[in-house]
Amino acid sequence: MPRSILIPRLVVALLVGAALWYMWIITGPKLEIGGASPDQQAVGGLQGLTPRDFGESGTGVVVTAQGTWLVGLVDDEYHTFEPSAGPVNLTEQLYGKAPKAPQEQNTYFGYFSRSKPQTTIVSRLEADGQFKQVAQLSGAASLVASADGARVLLLTDLKRPNGADGQVVFTSDDQGKTWTLLAGELFPAIGGALMLLDPYFYSKDEVWAWSFPDEMEDESNRVSTGVYYSADGGLHSTLIATPHPLVVGREYVSRKRPDIKQWHDSNDQVTHVLQLDARRAYIWVSQRFWGVAPDDKGGNVSVGVTTRVELTRVDGQWQTGTAHREDDLYITDLANNGAGRVLGLIDHGPDGQAVVAEMNTTTLAWQPLGEVPNVFSPLAASTVAQKLWVGRNSLMISTYSQHQPPRWLYWWGKASISSGAVFYSTNWGQSWRRLALDGAEHGIRGFDGTSDRVFWARQSHLYDVGIHAYGLR
Repeated sequence: MPRSILIPRLVVALLVGAALWYMWIITGPKLEIGGASPDQQAVGGLQGLTPRDFGESGTGVVVTAQGTWLVGLVDDEYHTFEPSAGPVNLTEQLYGKAPKAPQEQNTYFGYFSRSKPQTTIVSRLEADGQFKQVAQLSGAASLVASADGARVLLLTDLKRPNGADGQVVFTSDDQGKTWTLLAGELFPAIGGALMLLDPYFYSKDEVWAWSFPDEMEDESNRVSTGVYYSADGGLHSTLIATPHPLVVGREYVSRKRPDIKQWHDSNDQVTHVLQLDARRAYIWVSQRFWGVAPDDKGGNVSVGVTTRVELTRVDGQWQTGTAHREDDLYITDLANNGAGRVLGLIDHGPDGQAVVAEMNTTTLAWQPLGEVPNVFSPLAASTVAQKLWVGRNSLMISTYSQHQPPRWLYWWGKASISSGAVFYSTNWGQSWRRLALDGAEHGIRGFDGTSDRVFWARQSHLYDVGIHAYGLR
């Protein structure tokens, strides 16, 4: 073939190939094409209900040392649950079989009524590979377990009967065979919606819970951290207080960044609690303030600050140490992998770039391990890290990336394509692989760090709930 024909054809072929490659990179994640399926396993099924019956607000899969649980929230509009000899009807156990007022009047969220009545289904994995329903409840609930799995608690949005304050909590010490109404409130001093509580169990009875810290001193010249410790499973709790507030105001970051002239009203704030051993624990309060970038381009810039305080147990009581403040640090997620390693998803430095990092439990310094993966890589994209899961030998992260095509390709206007994705790493963030998940993060039903497994369900299935797992080791 003459060179005058060959060269133009090669150029055209290269251009077509580059275009196809580009289209594959930007559309593959959006259409959920590709992704790894490491050590795929069928965990169990729940007959009669579909994955779409289980809203995203359901607990999902909870794995303990003594069993595997599946908890979901089902719309009553499509299912009628009649009393049976199988699952325990906790609503009847609570209120009796007499007709009662509409569901909304008995819930904490009654003033913000759900549009549709819902039922919480609690099931447990049996030896035959099926999830057996062990309890049901009219209303929303979430399930948490003690560190050893011997006790499970069902935190509900139902008001306690007979006009008592707080919301209903059921406990089971025999793996769901029987359920007992907790005599008192769980962490009564915290108040608010119980289902929003995310208690952290260090052991069977030692448990922490928290809300927002105060900014002002009380009558005793102490300031509430918003953190409570309980040695009896949450029935009685002690507030952790410090001499000075753990939160700062906007004037603090304004002094640090005088080049930012305009600040937004809203900011981000999160509290993390971690007990490292029987005598030592820590509280971190991270804040992120947003302002208008000083480069006159109209973008936003964030400024982070984290305050840490050490807790030391002396004669059974937690004593607070001196608070330490670190600028340009925001901790999105923090977790102990159960084998002595503490990892987090942090924004570190003046640029606020999210990274996965490990904390030295002696010096408390952060060592970055790897950057947050970009689903459109190797193409440039802005990526937001949403959540980090930490296992014994693995990491899993959910992200949301946005890519803007070059103007020469989309010259008539601005365009962008975005996609969420879930990645995993077996070398502590040095490299990442995208997981094949139906619905990305929405398909995740749970994560068990001890066995390094992520649980998921196919969103497209129209019959029965089939729970699968990927082994990430």
